[in-house]
Amino acid sequence: MAFIVRSGDDVFRIGTRLLAEEEPEERYLVLVNDDEYTISVARTTPTQLSILMGGESYLVEVDREAEGIRVSVRGEEFLFTVEDEYLGSSGGQSESGMAVVSAPMPGLVAKVLVRVGDRVEPGQGLLILEAMKMQNEITSSRGGTVKEVSVERGKTVMTGDTLVVIE
Repeated sequence: MAFIVRSGDDVFRIGTRLLAEEEPEERYLVLVNDDEYTISVARTTPTQLSILMGGESYLVEVDREAEGIRVSVRGEEFLFTVEDEYLGSSGGQSESGMAVVSAPMPGLVAKVLVRVGDRVEPGQGLLILEAMKMQNEITSSRGGTVKEVSVERGKTVMTGDTLVVIE
């Protein structure tokens, strides 16, 4: 899942993927903007989480309020708002006529099949996305010219990440 999260003037693009679920904790791959973290999370009370990240342990209090989500950790308090909890996974077309092809699921880019400037047809393969040990061909929904390729082989993507832009 992917989220756009705001705290004051700061804006973060956060994606998560569950790696393992072993009672009483879960392990996640978390992408914050372009930084990748592996964390372990255990719920200690309905509003408290114990988080292990990079060898450091954090006791985190999380309260949902009308203004957003209030998080307290190590004596500091933060107020977050989630601007868009789920980023569209099917891609879309902007008013400028560009089609944005987005990741339909989290995964690893196994192969990029197009380059900027390539002409593509509807249904043509753009890249191969590996998810849950299966390779999925991501195809173009329309014809046009590849304007942007936002990923490269070996990159981890989250649901909703922009993969390719077609003009």
